[in-house]
Amino acid sequence: MKKIITLLILLGGALFASAQNCNQFIGTVNGKKLIYLNQDAKGNSQGKLIYTATKKDANTVSVHSEVFDKNEKSIGGGDSEMICNGDAIKIDMKAFVPASSMKQFSNMQMTGDAKYLAYPLNLNAGQKLDDGAVTIDISNNGQSMSQIQMDITNRLVDKAETVSTNAGSFDCYRITYDATMKMKMMGIGIPVRMKVAEWFAPKLGRFVKSETYNKNSKLMGSMVLDSIN
Repeated sequence: MKKIITLLILLGGALFASAQNCNQFIGTVNGKKLIYLNQDAKGNSQGKLIYTATKKDANTVSVHSEVFDKNEKSIGGGDSEMICNGDAIKIDMKAFVPASSMKQFSNMQMTGDAKYLAYPLNLNAGQKLDDGAVTIDISNNGQSMSQIQMDITNRLVDKAETVSTNAGSFDCYRITYDATMKMKMMGIGIPVRMKVAEWFAPKLGRFVKSETYNKNSKLMGSMVLDSIN
């Protein structure tokens, strides 16, 4: 009986801790605007990305993203969701499709099943994370026009690091993965393969910094959190 009681106490404590983590995450990001600077390989400004988060319910945050070029002109945007289920923060994979890639289809209809990429609440160095994939079908008045496919594979937690930016200092985990994006027109598409390193901050449920490399591991660009409003 004592063992059973002890087990129930431990289980209850774990559930409470998970609930607290989700409450902290939802409370931290609700109503916040995260502004990222987009830079090329030489550190030159290429514009910015803004995420605006709004609490949808006790476990879900709606996120609107908008991309601006270096002349402050909006070049695309989109909407996605983030869910905290007590075990992980799950990010709608539509958020990983560059908004600038969607701009040309802004007046068309987009459909696709919701797919989520999971970030466990308890991350550890050396941990392998689940892959993710999403397919978005684009049509115009019922006629299929294009299809975008994004695959994220080989996700690995490299190490824990503290990252300081203009927005402050954050406890992060460096996560690396391979990304492949293919945009099909009339059934034909050429895949673009990339390697990504991101510094993920569990408190924000987002990366604080990310670097993108081509398939030959040459730096292509980076994004850094500049402010939280």
